[in-house]
Amino acid sequence: MYCAACPNDRLERTRGSTEVVDFLCPGCGAEYQVKAKAGALGARLRDAAYGPMIRRAKANRSPHFAFLGYERERWRVWNLLLVPGHFITPDVIQRCRPLTAGARRAGWVGCNILANRIPADGRLAAVDDGRVVPVAEVRAGWGRFAYLAKAKADERGWAVDVLRCVRALDAREFTLREFYDRFEEELAARHPANRNVEPKIRQQLQVLRDRGIVRFLGRGRYVVEE
Repeated sequence: MYCAACPNDRLERTRGSTEVVDFLCPGCGAEYQVKAKAGALGARLRDAAYGPMIRRAKANRSPHFAFLGYERERWRVWNLLLVPGHFITPDVIQRCRPLTAGARRAGWVGCNILANRIPADGRLAAVDDGRVVPVAEVRAGWGRFAYLAKAKADERGWAVDVLRCVRALDAREFTLREFYDRFEEELAARHPANRNVEPKIRQQLQVLRDRGIVRFLGRGRYVVEE
């Protein structure tokens, strides 16, 4: 497998004891965790232990993910979904119940990655229903939001959430008031420590404007560019 974060064409496997990381890029140092399952991937993507993963996310050190869906009968990769680590914010990591006393690893706590909380921009198909997506296309999609990797955890969480809301809009053109009415309560619940939700929304829309995701039309009106 190639690295989606740089031009390097091969990843190297880590040692078995390496926590939350399965492969490394020898070129740029990007870390990848791989999770595979037979059949469709679904909206909840099974991950490993909750503790190490949530600590990495809060410290802005989430690994990149490669979620692989395969056909057991044909031994064929059907889907390979790449999620850059800068889209793995703490609120997309769902804590699972501890394993019961009768389990081999009693008390162990796993987690899920909630794919439906990640904007489509952060879910990049390298293989899509059996079709191999061109490498240049995958890397272009990856690079578009690479700036999020340098943002602080809270700022990155806001950026990802507002981007997800923009992608959830029913129409390309919207007003600031429409955005508030639809998403302000939800965003306030996701970021309870922030008491200035409307200014934060405006700030993040300005960032998306500067990145070419939305265009400001004036008088509180925006249009989604793509």
